This record gives sequence, structure tokens and C-alpha cells, in this order.
Amino acid sequence: METVADVRRVMVIGAGAAGLLIAQVLKKHGVHCKVFEQDTKADARPRDWNYGIYWAQSYLAECLPPELVSQLESTQVDLHTPSESDFLPIFNLATGEPLISVPTPYSYRLQRRKFLNLISTGIDIQYGKCLTAVHSDNKTVTALFEDGSQETGNLLIGTEGAHSRVREYLLGKEKAALIPSRIVASATISRLPEQEVNALRNLHPRYCIAFHPDGYFNWFGIHNEATQSKDCVFMIILSWISESDTGLSGTAIAADLKKRANTFGEPFRTVLHSIPSETTFWHNRLSSWPTQPWDNHNGTVTLAGDAAHPMTFHRGQGLNNAITDAAYFGRQLAALDTKSPESLSAAVTAFEEELWKRGNEAVTQSDANSLSVHNWEELKSSPLFTSGLKQGSST
Repeated sequence: METVADVRRVMVIGAGAAGLLIAQVLKKHGVHCKVFEQDTKADARPRDWNYGIYWAQSYLAECLPPELVSQLESTQVDLHTPSESDFLPIFNLATGEPLISVPTPYSYRLQRRKFLNLISTGIDIQYGKCLTAVHSDNKTVTALFEDGSQETGNLLIGTEGAHSRVREYLLGKEKAALIPSRIVASATISRLPEQEVNALRNLHPRYCIAFHPDGYFNWFGIHNEATQSKDCVFMIILSWISESDTGLSGTAIAADLKKRANTFGEPFRTVLHSIPSETTFWHNRLSSWPTQPWDNHNGTVTLAGDAAHPMTFHRGQGLNNAITDAAYFGRQLAALDTKSPESLSAAVTAFEEELWKRGNEAVTQSDANSLSVHNWEELKSSPLFTSGLKQGSST
């Protein structure tokens, strides 16, 4: 009978982008893997969203088999074919005047649910598995779940997002705790009246950002393109600095957003006022966690994705870094002569050395950028304006 060590079994906690891409990488290299997801099914969450790939396209291709790479465009929010001339326009939210255009060559704008469905192809995913505890004896690691079940393997990778229990296990609750940002955000995914859809798409067919001298960031972007303008769905985000708790919830979120929009220029003011009254909004305070080294228990437990480097979103670096995590983990696997537990442990350690530095830089740069773009005096010297959406920062 095979022992656990013979099987070289890897457990991935969380079926988001990072977890599924790492599972694809493990599969590619012949390492047995199972993904455990707390949601009861793939589309259990009522809320979907979208995100961009701006500089990690080649890393993504490293993680996936060719037959999945060829389908990536089908998971986008629209029918756009990525090209060298792609760009993201930025406007003055008070006047409607253009500020700059940020180059986004060959970028993807992916619908999260569609993308995850694609990259879950061929992956063993166990749903309804909420992690409650992790135990490692430095040789094998055991995951305990809320339903009373448990699984043991040679490596457990926490990819379950910003509120990672695996991160808490590795560092303790205090060190693993998210750091609240000064920034809050209200967001929705909604249809808009045809006239407002056309007004936005006249600025750019896909998306735009607008900044207000009073310290607002506003994102407008297609979430689901349709043949008829009235059927198009948009993702809209408004963020600002608030030192105190806003207390916003329920229908008060939309009312607050529309009140703030009274000082905005066109077409932005009218677009925000036109959001249907029955639309669901979300509101939260942003947070982050600058990556720091952890004890990987002899290479049996590690982190990736938002579990390893949760960051603010205003420069679109989160998904790109999660993809990079998976690609670099794959490179470490490819360099192994054998896939023994001992060699897997060495691969984990080498993977972490790169991740810790890159993750910390990405989180701290994203934090700095998010604060800068909410300060009109600092906006034009922010990483978004000086470095665009590419990896790293020139400031």
C-alpha cells in the first residue's frame, strides 16, 4: 500500500485564481493535488466581479495547458481582442476632462466567474470544505474541516484569500492580521439606461477611471457586454478616505454614493444617479498585509495569492502577482530532478524567497499608490500616473 509520502499529495485551500492556477501547475508536473473550497459550489457567491491582467500574460501561459490558453479571450467581459494599442483612459471626475491615458498593451479584462470556470478544468475540487485548523509535524500536514473531515498530505498551500486561516496558522493571529486602510469603497454591478451606457462607452468601449479634486476615485467598466446597450452590465466602484467608520449598509450605500456624485462632472454624475434603485451595493474598508517571512514547517505549509499578499486594488496588481506566484512555483517544480517530499520542501523554500520580497513590495507600493490617488496634490506623482499598470513602481 502506498504511503502518503509515496503519493506526494498536495492540498490547496481555496479555489480562487491563485489556488486553481497552482493546481494546474501541479497537474502539469505530475504532482497529485486536491483543491478544497469553502463555498458549496462554484457559483455559490451571488456577487461576481472582474479584474485585469496587465503584465502577467506570459506567466499565465506558463501555468495552463495550450487548450486553456487558447480560450482565455472567451472569459473576458467583452469581445475585445487584446492589442498593442490597448489603453485605460483617466478623467477629471469634477469636469469630465481627460487627464492621461495609461497604456495596457495586450491586456485582458476577465469576468472572475468565467475565468475560474475555465482554469478549474481537469482539477479535483472538493466544495463545502471550510478549513478550521492545520497541523504539521514537519513531515506531513493535516487539514481539518468544519464538516468533521480531515485530509493529510506532504504540502498544504493556503490560497483562500485575504482572510486566510492558513496565514493565521503560520504566523499567529496578531502577526497575520490585516491592516485596515484609511480608504473605504462602495461598489455595485448594475445595468444602466441606454443613454448612460452610450455616454460611458463614448469615453472608452471597455472602461475608464476618474479622479476628483475632493479625493474620490471612480471606476466604470463593462462587466458583461451585450448586443443591446440597455442589457450591458457595468462594475462601478467609488472610493475615498474616511478616518472614521462610515456606518453604511443596505440601501444607505446607494443613497450616499448618489449624494457624493452631486459634485461630479458629466457624464459621471448622471451615470451614478441613473443606477436603478433596486440595485445591490457593497461597502467596505480596504485592508492589506505587507508580506513577511513565515515558518513553512520544513516545507509542508505555505501561502500564495491574496493569502500571501492582500493589497489594495487601485493599480490592479493583485491578480497579476497571484498569477506570478503560480508561475514561479511551477518553475521551482520544473527544476526538480525528482518529486520526492524532500525535493518538494526545497522547492517551497526557494519559491518563498522570491515571493516574500516581491509580495512585500507589491503590497507597500499598492498602499502608497492608493493613498496618493485620493490626494489631488499627489495624484500626478502617484505610481499609477508615473508607472501605469506595469509591474513595480518608479517611485
